[in-house]
Amino acid sequence: MENFDIVYEFRLLAKKLQQDDRIVYLEQVKKKMDMDQELQDLIRKFNLMQYEYRVEMVKEEGVRDDAKLEQINKDMIAVYSDIMANEFMMEYNECKNDVDQLTQLIQTIITAAINGGDPMIAQVPEGGCSGSCSSCSGCGI
Repeated sequence: MENFDIVYEFRLLAKKLQQDDRIVYLEQVKKKMDMDQELQDLIRKFNLMQYEYRVEMVKEEGVRDDAKLEQINKDMIAVYSDIMANEFMMEYNECKNDVDQLTQLIQTIITAAINGGDPMIAQVPEGGCSGSCSSCSGCGI
């Protein structure tokens, strides 16, 4: 019998996965996001606000400025909204959802194979997979 290295074979499949149009497109969109200076400035601003919020939040009662926390929170919501409205961020989220669905299908196929099911017919149940087979009756694994 020939020595079969499943990990090696899986690595070869993973290399092919990197060539999938969804993965390639996601990488392209990430580059667009990285090059969008306005978006990067908003992300930095948001991260700084998160830091300021945490610094204020850990202060003891009486020292903590609740009005400041409320204002930072409002500002963070506004900046987050601006980030999510960015054309490249919207494109990224759409691409990311497609890649997440692909990943979920691949995980379902692997789980089916490990549990003795037929990997050729394994499908992600309607509504997605919670990851807990005990609460599911959908994929037939």
